[in-house]
Amino acid sequence: MRNARLVTFASALLLLAASVSAQQPPAALQRILADQELWGDDYPAVLTRLRALQDSGERTVYIFPDRAAGATAARAQADVQPRATRLATLMARPVTLQAPFAQLQQRAAPAAGTLRAEAVRLRDGDGFHVALTRAAGLRLLRPGLAVEAVRARLGPPERVTQQTIQSEGDRRPVILTLHQYAGGSIAFAESNMSEPGVVDRVVLDLNAAVAASAR
Repeated sequence: MRNARLVTFASALLLLAASVSAQQPPAALQRILADQELWGDDYPAVLTRLRALQDSGERTVYIFPDRAAGATAARAQADVQPRATRLATLMARPVTLQAPFAQLQQRAAPAAGTLRAEAVRLRDGDGFHVALTRAAGLRLLRPGLAVEAVRARLGPPERVTQQTIQSEGDRRPVILTLHQYAGGSIAFAESNMSEPGVVDRVVLDLNAAVAASAR
């Protein structure tokens, strides 16, 4: 009986520790999202819109040098347009970022007013995506950001994996090489369609990113 009580007590402690750990901000991801050496001038405006993307139904976002897009693809633009319209409405809601992002929050306002929610085709050729864009293009990544520069800032990736995105028609698939950090919640991706060694996009888990950045 005494042993059974001890086992029950130990199990309760483990569950409590897991619960507390889950509630703590993911510090590694916060450091990466707040590292201004990795991101472009317009990145703060998109950072404050990650919750809107999440609430529009997206779970993963691609941050390209010039736009941010949900990973979910649809064959027809009409299938994506209602989500783009919903995203435009959600973007109007103010979002306050956590303390590590105070400087980025101050820089977000000028570009935020020029953001548009659209249903667009990506160069992946797999259909239409919900995207945050701007007529003149956005500057979301440090210009010419290279994988080696990421390694210099963050150290070696925790894992390196590949993801294949099947294109429509006869186009060859897009193959991403993902350099993963923060438990896989963020990855700096090379593409077989882009210059080797250059970050084609950042692949971001929206649930983790919103939990790490937004209040």
